[in-house]
Amino acid sequence: MEKETKHDISRRDFVQSSLALGAGAIIPSMLTKASFAAAKPVKPKTDNLIGIQVGAISFIDEGVNKVLDNIQESGQINTLFLATFTYDSGIAGRQIAGYPFPDHGKLEYQDLRGGNFATPHPQFYKNTILKETKAPDHGDWDMLAAVIPEAKKRGLKTYVFNQDSFTWHKDVPNIARLQETGIYGQPVQSCCDLNPDYINFISGMTKDICSSYDIDGLMWSSERQGPFNNAIAPFKGERPSARITCFCEHHRKAAKAAGIDVNRALEGYHKLVDFSNKSTMGQRPVDGYFAEFWRIMTDYPEILAYEKLWTAGNHATYANVYHSAKEAKPSIQAGFHIWHSNSLSPFTKAEMPYERLAYADFIKPVIYNIVGGSRYAGYINSNASTVFGDLSKEEYLKVNNRLMNYEDMDLNTLGKEGMPQDYVAKETKRALDSVQGKTKIYAGLDIDIPNAAKNKQTTPEDAYRSTMTALKAGAQGIIFARKYSEMKLPNIAGGAKAVKDFYEGKG
Repeated sequence: MEKETKHDISRRDFVQSSLALGAGAIIPSMLTKASFAAAKPVKPKTDNLIGIQVGAISFIDEGVNKVLDNIQESGQINTLFLATFTYDSGIAGRQIAGYPFPDHGKLEYQDLRGGNFATPHPQFYKNTILKETKAPDHGDWDMLAAVIPEAKKRGLKTYVFNQDSFTWHKDVPNIARLQETGIYGQPVQSCCDLNPDYINFISGMTKDICSSYDIDGLMWSSERQGPFNNAIAPFKGERPSARITCFCEHHRKAAKAAGIDVNRALEGYHKLVDFSNKSTMGQRPVDGYFAEFWRIMTDYPEILAYEKLWTAGNHATYANVYHSAKEAKPSIQAGFHIWHSNSLSPFTKAEMPYERLAYADFIKPVIYNIVGGSRYAGYINSNASTVFGDLSKEEYLKVNNRLMNYEDMDLNTLGKEGMPQDYVAKETKRALDSVQGKTKIYAGLDIDIPNAAKNKQTTPEDAYRSTMTALKAGAQGIIFARKYSEMKLPNIAGGAKAVKDFYEGKG
């Protein structure tokens, strides 16, 4: 248990912190398709983790052993990251509707329902009203029971990948009683980190999976952000108010105990949303966008106090997952996927510092450079329409590049070219420098994540370059993402070839 003794939050302390939260404390030349098919599996040249994310639908469509055959053809992948709990088709479904199909699998789009693709065992859910989360997509089929034995025969390790995102399926029994409450008192599909039933569900599910299956590791993902970031940046065309949370009874109680005036916080967020809505419509304030934004922030310091409250609760969920996993199986490798916004936004970077998560056994920073160009351009366009509206989008890109320590980029070609290799190197090194050897850094690299046809598409050369760059920057492992069902096999081979070349000294 050496790992836990050096962590500054013990299991006992975590339980106490959770109780305190409820009372109100702030928790302070490349391979072609033909050559790929002809390749023979070879023993990986490294013991470092080289992983790939896979959803249940791939095993249903292609068969367990066919998927494992395809993955092992590259010769370097040694770890599966199985999307076990998620409602996100981007993690567990087939190709996203409207995008080109890969060169394997069932060439149809899918309406994913989602949930737990393993088998929930009732004894682990006695302390929560959220009990029925088995994914109905494939009947009683259990992905972990089907895949783990076959993976072990091949010497592949198995990690589960559990994700909590903005959206849970509306038909999950009792889900409404765990959901966050928005700025107008409306229910929001995401779950509240301070809700005792949610806290107990996350702990129970984590213990269930770690105890009931012979897995080697677990990776947790929470692709959500607090009310401040949602207020200043419209999300995919939504009005800013759509995701400003949480003002449920649990957060109100916690805010009161922390000395935060909830009504003042709400009033401030209403003004911030009004500012963002008018700004996105081109209604420039008399004193300019930034001056008006800063006036609201100084008039209502409760805005940031409430942001801190939300973020602290979200961090507590990460700790809950880690400690629950270790309690169930001390030898398990428990770590975190940190979403893409952390390497695009200085606001997110400030609130999700890697060093505060270094108690984990590993961290996967999302460093998706291929699709990253279009995502970064989207972030720039969004913020340049609100807080930084006094600048042109090109000027704001230069400012944000300086804040993120990136080289200059061209907004007109960013989506077509993707993020530069310098981005992969710097983000890998930033993560390593932040954790100072306390945990391992596995670079999350993208292969064939859907991107608009006009924008950058993955090639084997792209996968090779980003993988080689991350390894040269010091990454202690690689996780290919977003999911196998989107990836073309030669592109997987391109990334794996970089692993082989690097560890053979050919890079």
